[in-house]
Amino acid sequence: MATISKIEIEGFKAFPKYFSLELGNHSLLMYGENGSGKSSIYHALHALLQSVFKDDKGAKYFKVVEDSSTGEGSIPNNENLINISRTNEARDGSFRPYVKITLDNGHIWELDRGGLQINGGDDSEIRMMNKDAVFINHSYISRFHSARNSEDINLWSVFYKDILPFYLPATRNQFLATTFDEIYNESKSSPTPTASNKKYQSKIINFNSDLEALINDANLRISNIYNEYLRNEDEDEDELEIKLHFFADDSPYNNTHDFYYLFYGKKRNGVSIPKKLYLPTIGLNIKEGVKEIHKPQTHFNEAKLTAIALAVRFACLPKNVGEGAFMALDDMLISLDMSNRMKVVNYLLDVVVKKYKVYLFTHDKSFYSTFKKRIAIEKKQKEWLCGGLYIHNIDENNNFSPCTPFPKFIEDKDMPLEMMDYYAKHDYPACGQKLRKWCEEILEKLYPDTLKKRVDFTSGNTIETSLNDRIISLEEYCDKETIDFSHFKNLKIYKDNVLNTVSHYDIESPIYKEEILSIVKVLTELNKILEDRIEIKVNHAMGIELVKPDGTPVTICIDIKKGKMLLLNVAGDYRISYFIKCSVKELIINGVHNIFPSEEVYDSIYNAYNKYCTDYGLPNTNNLLDVIYDHGVKLRDKI
Repeated sequence: MATISKIEIEGFKAFPKYFSLELGNHSLLMYGENGSGKSSIYHALHALLQSVFKDDKGAKYFKVVEDSSTGEGSIPNNENLINISRTNEARDGSFRPYVKITLDNGHIWELDRGGLQINGGDDSEIRMMNKDAVFINHSYISRFHSARNSEDINLWSVFYKDILPFYLPATRNQFLATTFDEIYNESKSSPTPTASNKKYQSKIINFNSDLEALINDANLRISNIYNEYLRNEDEDEDELEIKLHFFADDSPYNNTHDFYYLFYGKKRNGVSIPKKLYLPTIGLNIKEGVKEIHKPQTHFNEAKLTAIALAVRFACLPKNVGEGAFMALDDMLISLDMSNRMKVVNYLLDVVVKKYKVYLFTHDKSFYSTFKKRIAIEKKQKEWLCGGLYIHNIDENNNFSPCTPFPKFIEDKDMPLEMMDYYAKHDYPACGQKLRKWCEEILEKLYPDTLKKRVDFTSGNTIETSLNDRIISLEEYCDKETIDFSHFKNLKIYKDNVLNTVSHYDIESPIYKEEILSIVKVLTELNKILEDRIEIKVNHAMGIELVKPDGTPVTICIDIKKGKMLLLNVAGDYRISYFIKCSVKELIINGVHNIFPSEEVYDSIYNAYNKYCTDYGLPNTNNLLDVIYDHGVKLRDKI
């Protein structure tokens, strides 16, 4: 199955003007305040995929009025999802709202007032995309535990709305929700079906059998998912045994007049009943230790019910999916605190991303930042598109004049999240203040102490260097670490113009806007050097293994006084940092130990290396990882 590489929206829900999101082959982590439009992206994907099953192919979402026998224009269409500011234009035909996705195989699917249309392929492609798509939002969670305290939980509506539209039984060519809709619509037709209609009854029997197969399969996994990933171990919570309750027929365990399965008829077990279609009941049985929980909604708090709901949904995922499968999650963790949210994050990153692209939308900035840090810890940044969706109300293409508010996506690599709010509001001075702080933080973490301190010649005391001093030192730092300085040479200029926050306050200046973007680009590259650094564990005493031109082996015995070695990723290859101090205690030449009366101390491991290469006429290498050995193991092999 193909992967969604691009989403385009215009005139749909929160998007009055054209919006494009380039996904490439990435998962998506998007932050956005309530009303920013992130849920509209979620619903755009949902509406487009599900429109293939609609009688009108989803055209109703983009029509202001319905068709009628007297011509289009007489009946308001209350189901339209057109942006309110573009409704009049859509009504008179001067504007065409739409949602569009581009797949990595080149096929383009578009949904507008003409319904779902394709450029390449056929609708079997979009049908199969539904099989491998998962949508979970807060509505799913709220439906899951909406039963009153006096009621037994019935999850039929949850399954019908959130699971069956995307469930294709293994032996069928039709999604289970579509099968139910056909059965339901036929029950309302005239003349109505009868209990003796074998074709109709066979369809009901098959539906019940397929639903039972789904639930039985889910029951094999629900408890394991909950207990392993979602249980609150910090509170010594007992493991739960969670099972969905459904019978496809009159089994010995289903001998009451309650219908646990889909049924149509006027008699059941010889008992007369009203002639109609009876909907299924899907119950929820939970055991906590040896105690049976008959009404989970009265026993568990909202957070635990949410965790159970997610365990059920995850357990209903198919075992095998196509390459382009995705899971869209929109603010479904509102009722969980951060520790419980991270349990879900662990499941997503440990299990789900191995099979699905994850499109995660959240209004919680703290959760966004925590999730992003976890991605960084896993070294998966290249697999994710991260950023924020912000409402803009200034037209940058029209002299920065006010305009209808519209959402705009700012990728995290273009600007850290804490600065996006100010940039989106065009408060460039405040953005400059945040950039200054970011620059200070990067250089504080990046530099060794020798570049962060200097001697005050007036007092003779050692003092911290200023930001200006540290920016000036960047060329020296890059030179010693063999980093291309050309990317950062304008940082001093940007510092004077932007990072000095009192430079100017013209918040509508396009020049200032471009300066902001320029310095963000520079700091992003600088921050990447910081993020790409790694430390490897080593013994403090090691040897630089060299060979003289005449073949004589030479070992320079060094001591770095600590058990870690800092490595930088320079042009795609790791390199020992220049700012590693060391001492030399002895040389081993052709097996003979030459111990020094006192150790030689060097400010850089490279200085020691270069000194002995010169003294002994040894060949010089650009990367010490290839010649330093830690107790017989080459350092490069320890990365």
